[in-house]
Amino acid sequence: MAEQKYSIALWHRYGPAAHSEEYPCLPDLITELAKNYKVHYFGMKTNQPVPPVIETACKVHFLPFYVNRASMRDKTWKTILWYLAIPWMALYCRFHKITALFIDESLPFSFFFIRLFYGRNIARTLTDFFLDIYLGKSKTGMFIAKMLNNIEIMSWKSLPIIITRVQYTKNFLISKGFQPDRIKVIYNPCNLNLYKPTEKNASRRKYSIPDNAVVLVHHGVLHPNKANDRILRVIAEIKETVPQIHYLLIGSGPELLTLKRLAAELNIQDRVTFTGWLPTEEEVVEAINAADMGLVMRKGLESDNYHVTNTLVHEMACGLPIIAAKLAGVAEIITDGINGILFNPTDMNEFKEKLIKLAGDRTLRTQLGKMSRETAVKCFDKTKIALDTASALREHCLERKK
Repeated sequence: MAEQKYSIALWHRYGPAAHSEEYPCLPDLITELAKNYKVHYFGMKTNQPVPPVIETACKVHFLPFYVNRASMRDKTWKTILWYLAIPWMALYCRFHKITALFIDESLPFSFFFIRLFYGRNIARTLTDFFLDIYLGKSKTGMFIAKMLNNIEIMSWKSLPIIITRVQYTKNFLISKGFQPDRIKVIYNPCNLNLYKPTEKNASRRKYSIPDNAVVLVHHGVLHPNKANDRILRVIAEIKETVPQIHYLLIGSGPELLTLKRLAAELNIQDRVTFTGWLPTEEEVVEAINAADMGLVMRKGLESDNYHVTNTLVHEMACGLPIIAAKLAGVAEIITDGINGILFNPTDMNEFKEKLIKLAGDRTLRTQLGKMSRETAVKCFDKTKIALDTASALREHCLERKK
């Protein structure tokens, strides 16, 4: 092994086990970095064990509290504590002469504090713009969100590298004056040996979904920007036209109770299944495979164009035909009529027509699903993505340091 002249610290508030679920190339990435560098990891504790590969290859620094990802209240409070812990973590890394940081999440304005206490040799992943999601419910809120986003975006210009999930985001940052060679497009990783097509019937029995149902699935955090209320209204509109239609919602979040109430108001409780939070990835895979079609939905905010969701990645890996909101990032992966169907997220009549067509055509679903899986294998292989990410960190943050 080469002399460990340089070092790197990876940060994620949910800790290495949960982070590995969200970012499944993490063990491979840490293993690759550890061949030449001293690797540290900072995060909160969970009730999940640290993956053995990570425990062996790096030094894990846990903050002195646990986070419960199944509880929105707990996640909110622990995120506040994470912000408060940033100065300590940054100063620790600075005083211990850790060469670079890699931050694989997009918490608003966290980089102001990290840079203030650590310095500028920070790599970051750019995924969501959370201010748009939670402030964009009104024109005033959207104005404030855009203003704050612009301030924050300008603060990233000094970073040596930003990793984006889609080309559209890179183009956006270039339009803001960022140097193209400091932006790397690397898609979301997926554990393709876990997320794969499996038998449907057992999962359907588990969730009391009829064998003859045509099931549309969506999974992830149920926040307002997912626009699941629009989907429920369409299900109510077509339940007589497509009597087998069934909507499977996997996950929890701030909108869960609101969506349950809406399903009751629309009298479609028998057409909708809410799984709630599923604690293991194996359960998520099982639930996804109960479906015939995978949904990717957002409201259609400008910031929705800047990423590819894990919802899309996982549903494609499970070989589902995709019906997806036509957003710039998503459209880099989904080619309409080839490996999925795209619709304007603000035009629910278009969505309704395309959903009826896909639900009624088994041959089309099979054809699109086959291509969906092939695309996932080509684009989301976690081993390749780990190597690409390690190479980018090496080039821009580690070997360039001195």
